[in-house]
Amino acid sequence: MKALRLLALTAVLMACIGGGWVDLDEAGKAAYGRGEYAQAERLFRQALAAAPDEPQVHYHHAVALTHLRRWIEAAAAYQKALALRPPASLAAAARQGLRSVEPMTRPRASAPTPEAMVAPSPRPRPRRVALPPETVRVQRHGGNWFVEVTLNDMQQATFLVDTGASACAITPELAEAIGIVPDPDEPPVLVRGVTGSTWGRRVKVPSIRVGETEARDVIAVVVPMPGMQGILGNTFLSRYTATLDPGQALLTLHPR
Repeated sequence: MKALRLLALTAVLMACIGGGWVDLDEAGKAAYGRGEYAQAERLFRQALAAAPDEPQVHYHHAVALTHLRRWIEAAAAYQKALALRPPASLAAAARQGLRSVEPMTRPRASAPTPEAMVAPSPRPRPRRVALPPETVRVQRHGGNWFVEVTLNDMQQATFLVDTGASACAITPELAEAIGIVPDPDEPPVLVRGVTGSTWGRRVKVPSIRVGETEARDVIAVVVPMPGMQGILGNTFLSRYTATLDPGQALLTLHPR
């Protein structure tokens, strides 16, 4: 009987340990959503101690390290996430993150010697180079165009491209997934759409990425949207010259 009680207690302890990393990961995502990157990194690190073979946690840890500008550690965390053979969407995000930090891990050129600095040759003033546009594929459903986005470098979603929407919008479920909690003291805003009007809460999304194009601190409205995850509106699109080519099913974002 004593042995059975011991086995039962062991099973409960193992269950608690197994679920602990999930709670730590969720807490890290919530801290990240509030912009508390150091706190998020610590929580993700604790989650990894409990679940070292979870690629998702390695990826989240890498994202937090990236925002803390700890480039070498971030690159190692992205590589670890990829080595654990994550799902395709997570692998793509990890590869993209690794590409973004790799240039920062390379050693910089050595400083010039005093002799070389004695009489520097005059150089022409560098001209401003226009950034290349970003072109991504969109999909058509029911007469509307949708594009894949990444929120806070950790959550994939499909958004309706709506150049007539004054702001981006996300569902309450998506807001919860990326750790964003609307401020209850903020007054609700009236959202008017083609199918009617409803009330939502204004929030700030730390990062919305379309392809390689990222916008930070994007104002969005949390509002229920049956059948959709979000809307890519003008709080994102107005930062670029956005062109939608229906014939090629392509969205081009040219930095202003």
